Amino acid sequence: MTTEPLTFRGDLDVPEGLPKGIDLGRMNNVDKAVAMYGRSEVETMTDHALLADDYAYRAFLDFKDKSNSMNWRTFDTAVEHGIDALDDVTPGVAALFEQMETVPDWVDFDQLYRGAVAFWRAGLIVQPILAWGTIAGGFSMYSATRPVLFSGRLRKADKVGTRLVESFRYVVAAYTPGGMQRFEEGFRLTAKVRMIHAAVRHGLSTSDAWDWADWGIPINNMDSMVTQAGQFGVKFTDAVQASGIRFSDRELEDIFALSRYVGWVIGVPPELLHTGYEDARRKTDLHTMLELPPDELCRDVVDSVIRFSIEHPPGDVEVLPGPIAKVMTNDRRLKLAYGLLREWLPADVMDALGAEKTPWRHILPAARPLIRVADRIQRALPHDDEKAAFTLLHNFNDAIAVPDGDTSHEVANPEEVGADIAANKGGMPTVKQG
Repeated sequence: MTTEPLTFRGDLDVPEGLPKGIDLGRMNNVDKAVAMYGRSEVETMTDHALLADDYAYRAFLDFKDKSNSMNWRTFDTAVEHGIDALDDVTPGVAALFEQMETVPDWVDFDQLYRGAVAFWRAGLIVQPILAWGTIAGGFSMYSATRPVLFSGRLRKADKVGTRLVESFRYVVAAYTPGGMQRFEEGFRLTAKVRMIHAAVRHGLSTSDAWDWADWGIPINNMDSMVTQAGQFGVKFTDAVQASGIRFSDRELEDIFALSRYVGWVIGVPPELLHTGYEDARRKTDLHTMLELPPDELCRDVVDSVIRFSIEHPPGDVEVLPGPIAKVMTNDRRLKLAYGLLREWLPADVMDALGAEKTPWRHILPAARPLIRVADRIQRALPHDDEKAAFTLLHNFNDAIAVPDGDTSHEVANPEEVGADIAANKGGMPTVKQG
């Protein structure tokens, strides 16, 4: 008996008869995109709306197959101690670790370390940018919001906080200096999040409420690419610089080298993975052009994340100067958050989110010249970016630490998320067939 060799095209469990990626219902401004970027580039990206990470997905299917010894516990063992710590490894799991542990020749870990230092050295502005600009703001994207709606974890007040803190833990670990070395926390959590994505993909692929012809494959390569290149890349660095703090050209290249490697470990295929800062911007801009405007579901998710982060900031970390913080009610903080988002997200996105134009939107433009001058002075004087980064990271890690060091609850439990999706706790409507 011969065993058919494994393939990793990215289309496992994709139903037949779907339109091409470029013709999915989620695609917007296609003619404009083709005119600006060329059909080949647009089709390369949109094809990946129907392709996803088959390495992790095959490993997940092995976990579900009770005829072998692979499961979430053995996966954790392999992540923490290496694949050689396991016996009777299935071909799917072996292939995943071979891909994940292969370090591309473009990786320079010294550069990745510098990129992580640059990511955090801006100081306290990083926390609201991450919470409001990248994590909450990321859900202004129609495509990014679809997969998270089914579990209900971002539509129910008692679940939002857990999801937000889990996101912080992952980003902090992956973007900590040295964190993406093989046996460090960033690599470990990136591998775990990758498998959570596989579990979500499986749950959604079997749901009668997942709209394949509109949304494509769940957790697809196109959207996974823009999470690293865009959400934690271009949109993060743009927001920092819009706040008056300038990154040098070298810092930008270092940050995007780090986000590129995080993308590699989390399963973005080489043909779509950004190669540097300029390529990340080009791909992010194309993805943004192809996005549908935020809908009511986007508005609900963005608002729930922002409101929770204001009312229950992780670890009660205060990001505002003391005298200002004393007079800031939750209502004022909410207006401040949306005012800052007016500077960090495009105006048409903010209008589609229904964000009120309050006087608070003038805060950052008024403060930016002062922040810019202070940043230039600070850069001209002797400074220790590494110390500044680790000081901020220390505060973050204290705020988001798991109780009693219980790593089993540091990110979402894949089986619980899968069960919530299967139960459609988000209450998504069934898609009409035919």
